[in-house]
Amino acid sequence: MNLLHKTAKCQVKRQFLVLSVCFLFGQTDAFGQSITPATDGTGTVVTPQGNRIDISGGKLSGDGANLFHSFQQFGLNENQIANFISNPNIQNILGRIVGGDVSRINGLIKISGGNSNLFLMNPAGIIFGASAQLNVPASFTVVTANSIDFGNNSFSAIGYNNYPALTGNPSSFTFSAITPASIVNSGNLAVKQGQNLTLLGGTVINTGQLSAPGGQINIIPVPGESLVRISQPGHLLSLEVSSKPFYSQTENANGESEKSAATLPEILTGGGDKVNATGVAVSSDGTVKLTNSAPKNSPSNNLAENNSGAVPISPQPTKISQPPTNTG
Repeated sequence: MNLLHKTAKCQVKRQFLVLSVCFLFGQTDAFGQSITPATDGTGTVVTPQGNRIDISGGKLSGDGANLFHSFQQFGLNENQIANFISNPNIQNILGRIVGGDVSRINGLIKISGGNSNLFLMNPAGIIFGASAQLNVPASFTVVTANSIDFGNNSFSAIGYNNYPALTGNPSSFTFSAITPASIVNSGNLAVKQGQNLTLLGGTVINTGQLSAPGGQINIIPVPGESLVRISQPGHLLSLEVSSKPFYSQTENANGESEKSAATLPEILTGGGDKVNATGVAVSSDGTVKLTNSAPKNSPSNNLAENNSGAVPISPQPTKISQPPTNTG
């Protein structure tokens, strides 16, 4: 089932907030991370060149079409560039972040030397800051999944991988966590004509801009313990989720929202009191806040705000015991 599928002809600047959990990032400095290769034998090489960080090495699949990287941390400050080195034979570059920290990306991600698709996987969560941008030649996919699957074989987010067996294109994403981590975008993420831009996480918040002219933008909140399948009929990406999520929001061809579950106020209040919470914002310390607060007598206040509208976000979120009832 397509939760959000839009053929994008213009920029998307809309706030998508699907709250099934509360999270807290838990670090004082939202940005200031570095890109550090994992010492797990994958062979990723990180070479700083001024404000540019070249990423080379890695492991190839048996058919030479897929290049795999493994990072302990992956973060960018403003004005920094992460440059993935490719070549014309590489169809997909896939990077995993294994350190357990949320990735905070506030710079430019690019690919040089080839026309590869780029996949980033961090089960702890990913934040794109206000200065985050892309310069990639093909599609860009960000997931908080626990593995990216190639048929019966998987590129796991942790541990050993049989890289020669990971041939062809990815066929699915496995979310084995009970509550998958979040993706927050406050930046300007754009791919080139006819390419796809995909964000898959337990909660997906977009307060920035997403652009895929002539391609697809897929913003998909994924429930825990789910499998997201990929098919490419007519070279267009379509995604199916094996189990129905608690909340979803779609757009029709005219860009009008079609709500298939509880609205944001209903989610925050358990379907009861009305709340004038119309948006979210990411502050400099990484806290995600609602633009307005829930009423103090809201039964869900402890989950969604602390008298200030703050929505904490973290890789180990508090689980809501039941989804709110959809009354509408």
